Amino acid sequence: MKLSALAGVVAGAVGVLPSLALALPQEVNEAETAQQEQVMETITVVAHRQPRQLSEVAGTVSIISEEDLQRDLVLNAADMVRYQPGVELDDTTSRFGHSGFRIRGIGGNRTAVVIDQIPVADYFAVGTYSNTGRGLLELGLASRVEILRGPASTLYGSKALGGVVAVHLLDAEDVLTSANYGAKLQTGVNSDSNRAKAMAATAFANNNSSLMIAAALQYGQDVQAEGAPSDKRDRQHRRQQAVLLRAATDSDWGQWRITLDMQRESRDTDIQSVIGSGRLRSTTSLIGDDSRDQYRVVADLDMTPSAWIDRGHWRVYHQRSVIEQDSFEQRMLLPEPLDIQRLFDFSQATTGMGADLETDFHLANSRHRMGYGFELSSSELEDQRDALQTNLTTGDSTNVLLGETFPLRDFPRTRVTELGVYAHDEFELWRDGPVISPGLRYEHYRLRTRDDALFEARYPNTEITNLTHDAWLPKLGVVWPIADNAEWFAQYARGYRAPPFSDVNIGLYYPQFNVIAIANPDLKAERGYAFETGIRGRSSKSEWSLTAYHNRYSDFIQSRAALGFDPVRQLLVFQSINRDKVVIEGLEATFSQQLSDSWSTSLSAEYSRGEDHQTGRAIADVAPPRAIAEIQYSADTWDSRLVFTAVRGQRDLVDEGGEDLFSAPGYATLDWLTRWYVNTNANVSVGVFNLTDRQYWRNSRVSGMAEGDPQLAVLAESGLSVGAALYYTF
Repeated sequence: MKLSALAGVVAGAVGVLPSLALALPQEVNEAETAQQEQVMETITVVAHRQPRQLSEVAGTVSIISEEDLQRDLVLNAADMVRYQPGVELDDTTSRFGHSGFRIRGIGGNRTAVVIDQIPVADYFAVGTYSNTGRGLLELGLASRVEILRGPASTLYGSKALGGVVAVHLLDAEDVLTSANYGAKLQTGVNSDSNRAKAMAATAFANNNSSLMIAAALQYGQDVQAEGAPSDKRDRQHRRQQAVLLRAATDSDWGQWRITLDMQRESRDTDIQSVIGSGRLRSTTSLIGDDSRDQYRVVADLDMTPSAWIDRGHWRVYHQRSVIEQDSFEQRMLLPEPLDIQRLFDFSQATTGMGADLETDFHLANSRHRMGYGFELSSSELEDQRDALQTNLTTGDSTNVLLGETFPLRDFPRTRVTELGVYAHDEFELWRDGPVISPGLRYEHYRLRTRDDALFEARYPNTEITNLTHDAWLPKLGVVWPIADNAEWFAQYARGYRAPPFSDVNIGLYYPQFNVIAIANPDLKAERGYAFETGIRGRSSKSEWSLTAYHNRYSDFIQSRAALGFDPVRQLLVFQSINRDKVVIEGLEATFSQQLSDSWSTSLSAEYSRGEDHQTGRAIADVAPPRAIAEIQYSADTWDSRLVFTAVRGQRDLVDEGGEDLFSAPGYATLDWLTRWYVNTNANVSVGVFNLTDRQYWRNSRVSGMAEGDPQLAVLAESGLSVGAALYYTF
């Protein structure tokens, strides 16, 4: 691990208020309490699982507040990260939606997404017709989002190899406008995909109890991709609904809270972009009918300080997500036309509990802030695919397609149990000197298959394996004040991702093509080693940061890699295997300046590169360099800003076979956003995006796609579009 690979200095987030004391005493006077309440907007929770000011964090964290969500006219997840350096939405399909967030080139299940500290369901995809996506409609009910960049497995365990996106849902305090009652309404539209959103929330409270009810609705169509032929658009209608209920009451132990979160999403897609090409050259119609239903029940406790715990949070939860996807295909160009129906079901039910605790104490004339906790979860996972092919000439039907007999499963019914126990400390070496923050986590991962007659019947010769993995995951950070308003920081962190259920045991057998997939009982966990360093500072009128990082990843899992022809079985064998080292490194910089009472400006820039050391190939998922500059004018009742985004073209990319991949060309866009503050309770936002009506592609939508892929046209971003939103509280 060469520290010299770090290209320079690191940056973090901005802090405009004085730092909190290193160790908060259990009893504080009323003035101190009031001051703490004033700085809550600049507090982050994701970095330490306890409140910290950004200037105290040995890492890079972005906080997207409710004010930012309104300011940037955020209606969905893509809008939220539009102006975030180093973060993209993982979305490579026009049908299924996104699979999560990509942080510094690492996405999918390798980047953790937590809702109120509870991990969301896993992402799973197989073949062309099955992809669970990650709806994340919770963002319609979010009060704040925090993004932690880089491996964070010490605090978040497996799946935090690339970083963490932490979503905080609305609470009663976010809605109340008086001591006993409050309500808020939000509506928004954007022409880029003819989408609309509405959210309503109301809250009631008395001296020690509160109740909040919130609901969100979204509607949209396919993205109006600039330059895409109208007859090749994948026309889509999507509908999303979410309901959030929260009841809280105070007790001697602290505040108890019960949360019920329910969501439903449906997508109807008429796929045209790939019709008549490749495997679908005889296809004349392909319709997708997809739905997602999920719910979450949570009971949690925010503890009052006790003799041995100064801050603490406990939670118990159960969540379940069910995905149903139906595909209806007609192949009318064949001599004997066919009608094909495919069905895919996936369910994940998770029950878990956890605690995040913190204790302040003095030891050897040094103040310590010790954090510790655990997470325990058990997940039941199951999928099933079914199909029916009907010959429209003879009327004969069969459940055998391409040699596969349906119904079948892609993996046997599986239970995954995960246990993580962590501890970390913060202490000052000397007064006003560096603050050291070591941490360690023990992670236990156990995968067990369940009795599954269907899987065994379809794949009688497939070896099934159970896995148990244990890991020790350290981290070490330092924050060293170099002035009253600036600090240098650095950290080393270990990342970890256990072998997922879909790679350990694989069900795949195409006798028609002499193809089989086999399990890999020796599959290793993926590991990451992150080095980050930098400086950041602030004054009354400016904030700035500069960050450098060097992330090494080993034993990356390649799903269903071709191993070659087995002469004994006379079959082409596929197996999930570990790949060697991948290195991703880069720089991130931010700067903002208040030029006068009315004018302000900001700039952010990122540069990153990634390489597979085994093949020497560039990593397609690593975004090309990007710079975002904005200038804003603010008056008493309105403000307006121009945002300029410039992205360099992606470097030339090839796949493992040396074939060219699509390299997204460079582009520049200009957005204009304006807000009008009608009164203290209402404001209206209007935005015009891509003013130059430029055709361009976000790298995260097209990475890994072949040059000339017919889907590229519909995966381009929208041309000029207009959005508007109304925010009202009463």
